[in-house]
Parts: sequence; structure tokens; C-alpha cells
Amino acid sequence: MAAIAGDEYARYNLGLNEDDKDNIERALKHWMIAVRAGDNDSLKEIQELYTEGDATKEDYMKALQSYQQYLREIKSEQRDKAAAAREDHRYY
Repeated sequence: MAAIAGDEYARYNLGLNEDDKDNIERALKHWMIAVRAGDNDSLKEIQELYTEGDATKEDYMKALQSYQQYLREIKSEQRDKAAAAREDHRYY
């Protein structure tokens, strides 16, 4: 329910569950959705799939582009100042 409502962490967890069941395609789909919402852990999972040969270079490139688009959308001067002041305030 949370994933359907847009919770990227729930979507990430669905990807983990599918990966545990060896449903790589479904895991990749869940992680791609989570990456578009800014989930860095999902990006790392897709990178791992690519490294292991379970995702294509195109899949990984799409994930990187989606994550970069997310970062561009949330970028602000205030966030940059917070990130510079404290490492735990980084959004990238």
C-alpha cells in the first residue's frame, strides 16, 4: 500500500523482496521507480545488478539519469548551505 502511495522506501523494499525470490526483472522495475523518487539505495542495487550482469548498461544509465534529474529538481540554495554545513544534511 505504501509503495502504491509513492513511498520510495517501500518500493525499495519490494525490490529487495523480488530480488530475494530471484525475480530480477520485477526487482529492477521497483528500484527504477524508487530511483525516480530519489532513493539512492535503489540506485546502488541497480548498479550491483549491472555489475553482476543482471541489468543492462541501458538500465543503469536510465537509473543514473533519473537520479540526476531528481537531484536537479530538488536543488536549492538552502539545501546546498545545509549540505555544506553538516554532512548528515547532504541530499546527494
